[in-house]
Amino acid sequence: MSNEKRLVLFMMLTFLSFLAIQYVMEATGLAPPPKKPQQVQAKLDPAKTNLADATKPGTDQAKEPKKEEQGTDAAKPAKEAKPATPQVAAVPASEMILGSADDKTPEAYHLEVRLKQRGAGVTSIKSSQFDAELDTANPRRKQPRRPLELLIDKANTLPSFALTVRSAKEAKLAATEELDENPEGDLPAARRATEAPLAETLWEVVRDDQGRAVRPITKLNPLTKAKVDGQEILFRTTADDPAVTVTKRFRLFKGEDAFSLTTEFESPEKEQEIVYRLFGPHGIPIEGEWYTSTFRDIFFGQKGSKPTNIVTRAAQDIAKAGAAKFDNTTLPLAFAGIENQYFTIFVEPEGEPRISETVATVIEAKPDAVQKADLSFEILSNPISVGPNHPVSQSYTIYAGPKTQDALTPYGAEGLVAYRKYQWFGIPGASTMARYVIAPLLDHIYALTKQVAGFFGGKKGNYGIAIILLTLLVRMIMFPLGRKQALAAKKMQDLQPLLKEIQEKYKDDKERQTKETFALYKKHGVNPVGGCLPALIQLPIFVGLWQALNNSVHLRHASFLYIQNLAAPDMLFKFPFPGGLPLLGEYFNLLPFLVVSLMLVQTKLFAPPATTPEAEMQQKMMKYMMIFMAFMFYKVPSGLGIYFITSSLWQISERLLLPKVTHATPAAGQSGDDKNPPSGNGGKGGPGGGGRGGNGPAKPPGKLAQLWEKVMDEATKDPTYRKLVSEKDRLEKDQKDKDKGKPRAKPGGRRR
Repeated sequence: MSNEKRLVLFMMLTFLSFLAIQYVMEATGLAPPPKKPQQVQAKLDPAKTNLADATKPGTDQAKEPKKEEQGTDAAKPAKEAKPATPQVAAVPASEMILGSADDKTPEAYHLEVRLKQRGAGVTSIKSSQFDAELDTANPRRKQPRRPLELLIDKANTLPSFALTVRSAKEAKLAATEELDENPEGDLPAARRATEAPLAETLWEVVRDDQGRAVRPITKLNPLTKAKVDGQEILFRTTADDPAVTVTKRFRLFKGEDAFSLTTEFESPEKEQEIVYRLFGPHGIPIEGEWYTSTFRDIFFGQKGSKPTNIVTRAAQDIAKAGAAKFDNTTLPLAFAGIENQYFTIFVEPEGEPRISETVATVIEAKPDAVQKADLSFEILSNPISVGPNHPVSQSYTIYAGPKTQDALTPYGAEGLVAYRKYQWFGIPGASTMARYVIAPLLDHIYALTKQVAGFFGGKKGNYGIAIILLTLLVRMIMFPLGRKQALAAKKMQDLQPLLKEIQEKYKDDKERQTKETFALYKKHGVNPVGGCLPALIQLPIFVGLWQALNNSVHLRHASFLYIQNLAAPDMLFKFPFPGGLPLLGEYFNLLPFLVVSLMLVQTKLFAPPATTPEAEMQQKMMKYMMIFMAFMFYKVPSGLGIYFITSSLWQISERLLLPKVTHATPAAGQSGDDKNPPSGNGGKGGPGGGGRGGNGPAKPPGKLAQLWEKVMDEATKDPTYRKLVSEKDRLEKDQKDKDKGKPRAKPGGRRR
């Protein structure tokens, strides 16, 4: 058995042994059970507030003290945490809904916002413009429409956009005391001041004169000057310490992917300074949890630059043990939010923000999967002066929708459209190409397919066909560079026999071998790095295309052939095994194996033959690595798989048609020319048709060719090189003279 077969057999046995051991351990119960996720709720810090029992899991309201604890000091904080207005009447949850998710027309409500009376916050946000994720149990089964839930209701946590209030004077005093006790400087100690428990208070729902909790409102569209219908709801409560009245107003209008929140503070008794803390959104779902690499991220947009500087952190960077604090304090806050692969929810302050700090928080930690942790943030205000005749309000715009250029531009957050993963491996120009060229081009091509479908009675285009046409268009634009790259590769392939002869002839003299190799390159007009430059120029384009397809919300739920979701793997069929297969999951994806198969065919057809044992072994290892690449990219979105397949087919066709493109009749008398030996490619003098001995006038060399000739001319000026060439010519001349002086041997006879 050869070494190659032994290597393949060893790798296959190792892989199968790993699968078998894992399956046996799980079947026999020897494998340790997965840890249960640890619930960390969005609650007020017990060390910083008096609400230690207010937000424990499993309760929706302030926990009452136990009877045996009443009268003791332990029960005092619970008594102080009781709502200041317990006589507030409860309002049914069905009456606290803004908008609707039933109508998908652009003129209808784009959002359905469900609110909660306790805490006066948001529990759920649904989108009418996008459907919920497909049922992965049977993705090909026709499913009833379910609106996408952009913010999932979690009963055991504080509602999103709840807030607390405290006295600025007490906050400063608490911070000073803590700093005296802790010389290292515990800056977050200011939050340990007493806070009014408004996040767990039952707020009053202010009804209109007709008794409606949700009020109809209108506004003028600044562009069309037409009236736009909307809805609003008001919450109000009064805190005891500090003594302030707080009003929260939520507004939502038709045709918008955002709603507004206005908070108003008033001190009816005295002038005072207060500080409030606003909790951000949490509960954004993970799209394609079993295949995606983008789970939940948190970001801060900072003013002071155009475009807005966006700082992003992934969930694992925030939730892992010992993670550094992620906050925004130095630059004014433009917006802060959370996002998944295709959607985002962010808060944008309006007017003078009066924001001191914005800090990331963990709502639900998962020790066994920190990348899936639920994140949020808190906005801490600067001290605000309020009084009996001096109310202060602060408004926020809350966007909840897709990450598209058109939707985010009105809010100055178009930077969220860019692909911001793996910044440490950034290709210059790739993100710009993806955002400003490729993504709009894909939309225009899709619109073209929609128009063509309209001629045949269709109402929708096809993004699968659009991806194929986009790939072909990019390849056509890059055809001149691609052809040069293919020509350079073919020249190198044709020179391999000559290079092998040089390596065998001068295997003991590496310096001579190198000089002879470069002399051969110059003789045949071959630039060994000529094929790399076109590839480097094409790299930003292809990486930008990859980013655009990987981050496009339009591919979500877009179908093509048997594929139901171009943003997900193709999922040809489901494995009959419970839980699927390790490393592969529950579904068999065909496209990754087609991609690798085309790469193997391309390598087999066009890779130059190995001239050394090392090169031969390297080529074999590359073939095996391509097989493992099928598993590495097994869960790539099917839209990207279509792009790779189309691109590989183009490359194969381009190389197969290359000899026909460069074919020409050789010039008379050139077939035996030593300077331009025939190479079997049409007699153009050099390998691959790159010589100058063909019919017609010679094409003037380009700048790169001129530079290469200059380098080779400088090399010929080297005394060592000239001496070696002269010695070689002398030896060849002596050998020819010696051969001419020898008598020819007669056929069948012996030379004496």
